[in-house]
Amino acid sequence: MSLTIGIAGTAKNTGKTTTTSAILGELYNRNISIGLTSIGYDGEEIDNITGLPKPRLYVKENTILAIAKKCLKGGSAEYEVLETTNITTPLGNINIVRVVKEGLAVVAGPNKGSQLKYVKDKMINELGCKIILVDGALNRIAPMVETDGIIIATGAARNTNIDVLVEETKALYELLNLPKVQEDKLQHFLHLEKIALFPKNTDEGIKSLRYGSLIDNSTVNEILTDINNVQIIFIPYLISELALKQLNDNLRGLWLDKTLIIKDPIKLITGGDSQNLLNEIKRIKENGGNVETLKNLPLLAITVNPFYPKYRFDKNSYEPGYINRDELLEKMQNVMHIPVIDIKQEGAATLVNTLLIKLK
Repeated sequence: MSLTIGIAGTAKNTGKTTTTSAILGELYNRNISIGLTSIGYDGEEIDNITGLPKPRLYVKENTILAIAKKCLKGGSAEYEVLETTNITTPLGNINIVRVVKEGLAVVAGPNKGSQLKYVKDKMINELGCKIILVDGALNRIAPMVETDGIIIATGAARNTNIDVLVEETKALYELLNLPKVQEDKLQHFLHLEKIALFPKNTDEGIKSLRYGSLIDNSTVNEILTDINNVQIIFIPYLISELALKQLNDNLRGLWLDKTLIIKDPIKLITGGDSQNLLNEIKRIKENGGNVETLKNLPLLAITVNPFYPKYRFDKNSYEPGYINRDELLEKMQNVMHIPVIDIKQEGAATLVNTLLIKLK
């Protein structure tokens, strides 16, 4: 059995790289075979001289990486190329490589879910990786639907108001863990590519709309036209915050005994502000409706970072700033049912123990 874990930062300087590095180090200490890749790369972390993402992660021998061609010489690590794939990126085709000399690695990987699935399956089925780490960011989270769960790195660099930060993170947790459709009903939705309206009368046919995403007024109006005869609204792709709000504003009590089914929670999270989207989900439930997903994406743990870059107007420069670490940890732990860790202070041992339980 293997496990693919996404690590997503909610903003710059929230500790994503620290989290990934700490987990890598702990896995190396336990001699677990590792695969590593990323979702694209951070444009702001480009080296001005080389034009490449700056080296960030230290990798040891026999680690398997999926990285773009131009990154092969971007760090100090050396590789054996196992496969040059047909996956293209701005930095060249993705290569699947084995580390033959440890050192710093530039990790710029695939940009799409289907591409991530390809390299993940290769790492697991042919190269024997037990744990695959996928480095990413919340604004590039869509391909992480191909992982088994994610770790979110958040902190003061996202918001220095601890209460707001906690509420935002809690909203992400609830959206990622929406209840799943019963297994015996999954087959009805797996191959649908357009928004589908399932009638109350099962003798009637399913109505497919023009688009697969709920993103504009015309699609909302199409749903409203048939709503009195609908039992299930299935939306396979993106759901924008504004369109969902408009649908709710029109339906209100008409949600009674109806179910909104989405393909996965990423289609919600990428559609707007997580707290606003969660409020719209709650409105559906308050009006007697239900919301389910074909696949959830468990939030496995949260790492928090009290640091933020504090701007000094008098000096026209930044200096290290910190919010109250203990208050941040306590308030986050009080509302979460998953590990919440200051990984810089505590290390990754507890976090990796949690992951290894899922491997058994």
